[in-house]
Amino acid sequence: MESEEIRRALHEADRAEAAAWTDYPPTPRWYPPATGLWAAGLTLVFGGLDGSARALALLALVVVEVGFIRWYTGYRGGMWPTGRPPREFRPAIAWLLGALAVVVAAALASATVSLGAAALLVAVAVTLLVARYERAYADAARRARERLS
Repeated sequence: MESEEIRRALHEADRAEAAAWTDYPPTPRWYPPATGLWAAGLTLVFGGLDGSARALALLALVVVEVGFIRWYTGYRGGMWPTGRPPREFRPAIAWLLGALAVVVAAALASATVSLGAAALLVAVAVTLLVARYERAYADAARRARERLS
């Protein structure tokens, strides 16, 4: 009897801990391409501008990012989850390592082709990477909800 109560209490604690990871509104469809365009802008700013032009353009990108974070915090009812993610999220989180490949590919494209080619590569790659991550995250949340229901 007591072990069943303990098991239920642990299950409820797991559900509560996972709620920040699993209970969220869907990310808007514009989010992946907007992220790709923002990253392409960052590529152009660091690769093509110097001095005060770079500082002003970087400031503009930071303002856009801060505005997005403020909007997203209100949309989601808080920032991203904290704490250890449920095990279902490990594959989704691993997709974020693709950002390192994008940085390397962009540097190579900029050095061997052009800055414009690098920015285009970044726009497409980041858009696809973020879209894939969002699908993997939604699937992980669904599987975690099923396991914890």
